Amino acid sequence: MRSYLLIVFALLLSGTACLAQTYKRPYEDRRRVYVEVGAGVGLLKARQAYTLSPLFLNPLEVGIQFFAAPQVIVTERLNVGIRLGGVFRPKYNDIEANSTIEAKFTPYASLMGDYYFGAARFKPKARFFIGMGAGMSYIGELEARNNLTEEAYFFRRRDRDYFYTIIPRFGISFRDVKIQVEHIVTMPFNPDFTSITISTMVPVGKPSFYYR
Repeated sequence: MRSYLLIVFALLLSGTACLAQTYKRPYEDRRRVYVEVGAGVGLLKARQAYTLSPLFLNPLEVGIQFFAAPQVIVTERLNVGIRLGGVFRPKYNDIEANSTIEAKFTPYASLMGDYYFGAARFKPKARFFIGMGAGMSYIGELEARNNLTEEAYFFRRRDRDYFYTIIPRFGISFRDVKIQVEHIVTMPFNPDFTSITISTMVPVGKPSFYYR
């Protein structure tokens, strides 16, 4: 009897070991809603604006941004959602106003979409993607100092508070971590911001699994 139990126990162990080797993760999470949370460091185009070119950034000013982007996985290649964030813009010299503009945080909101190359079902370690965002930035009242008279004053660019914003980008995704290069263009005039950001995808809702 004892030898019989030992044989059964050995068979169970070997079967479990085989299953563990074959099915290390026998399920997938079917949730399709995620929040992408990220931050980045970038260069402010301090003396030139309203252009898609990230070149000729002279002089260079360094700023930072952060964002949160709730989004839905529409297909294995396409995510769409809303992105909320902002840029900490440093002090810079503005040729148009002949003034030094003080540092300010400028929030934005945009619709966004990312298109991934490579099918997700093949579980690649990395996938390249391109994306685009389109929305509005709140610039509001700016504090400045005239370069000739040293007089401090407040003004609104084009007598407006809100400006159209587009955010073309490209990058690479390592499962839930994304590294991307972005170029934030605020129109009709506010210095462009080119940044490198790192973000992570946080699933939303109660986990729901299905077996492969």
